[in-house]
Amino acid sequence: MLTSEQRAAIVAEAKSWIGTPYRGWSRVKRHGVDCGQLLAGVYINTGHLPATLQLPVDYSLQVAQHLADTAYISKVEEYMREIPEHEAGPGDVVVYKLGLAFAHAAIIVDWPGSVIHAMAHHGVTFAHGANHPRLRKTTHKFYTLREEYC
Repeated sequence: MLTSEQRAAIVAEAKSWIGTPYRGWSRVKRHGVDCGQLLAGVYINTGHLPATLQLPVDYSLQVAQHLADTAYISKVEEYMREIPEHEAGPGDVVVYKLGLAFAHAAIIVDWPGSVIHAMAHHGVTFAHGANHPRLRKTTHKFYTLREEYC
């Protein structure tokens, strides 16, 4: 279980990525990142995931528009466990179903208020977790780090 100090460190690290442009398959702070790589970068930089973690770089950035693919959520579930919405707190993750697949994620700052995520044409920004124009009508799931990564 994440401590309040760990949660604060995760949120602070996520905030340090704000302004990073969106670039698919990239994980370089200030140069480019996509939403999945943002999660990896934040949790690696706070020491919660191994620095050697490599995400595939051949995934479709528009997979949810075409397939009910489970690769994105399956990768999240390797390192995180699903929790009910009422347990979601700072430093946890919300995964949104866009189109046909759960294929977009954000780090929670305070739910349902604000999240930090990377979106095409916007880069890494704050967004309203539950009322963002593109995300408010989507189904979402919540995750926290598995105990072995806390």
